[in-house]
Amino acid sequence: MPASAGIREWAFVLNILSIVAMVVLAVSVGMGILFADLPADLRISAGLAPETDPTRGLRLAIGLLGAFPVVAILYVLAQMSGLFQRYSQGETLTLACAAHIQRIGAGVIASAAFEVLVRPAQIALASLANPPGSRVLALSLESADFGLVLTGGLLLTIGWVMADAARIAQENREFV
Repeated sequence: MPASAGIREWAFVLNILSIVAMVVLAVSVGMGILFADLPADLRISAGLAPETDPTRGLRLAIGLLGAFPVVAILYVLAQMSGLFQRYSQGETLTLACAAHIQRIGAGVIASAAFEVLVRPAQIALASLANPPGSRVLALSLESADFGLVLTGGLLLTIGWVMADAARIAQENREFV
């Protein structure tokens, strides 16, 4: 069943927005890794005194670690773009669309997992600027982490259901 004109038009707009989001996110993260100072909350978590200035190499390593969740989000955005492109061309109830939705869900879960793993690693790295005996390793889980895992799980499930529906629709088309 082809998509309505409204779905195709909206998907076209969303495809462009997801591409723009990928470019803006990649550029801003790259600039942040190269030029930004450590965020205040990271400095506090690592126990860095205001006058402590981590080396450029240490800041770069911390920034690169922080890019892992962003890479997962870029993957999600790329999958969204692919899905919206299919929708904008009138393709909706297909195995390819279902696979995009499944990959979006997996990417969201990966982003949450990376965030949980990267946060303590960044804190530990930042605390290397402290003198021995003042270094820190802090573990934390935030409610947003659980929300992302649940959202990703929901999207994975919807993708699986959509794949089943696409297979059934294909079987029905073959009978006619």
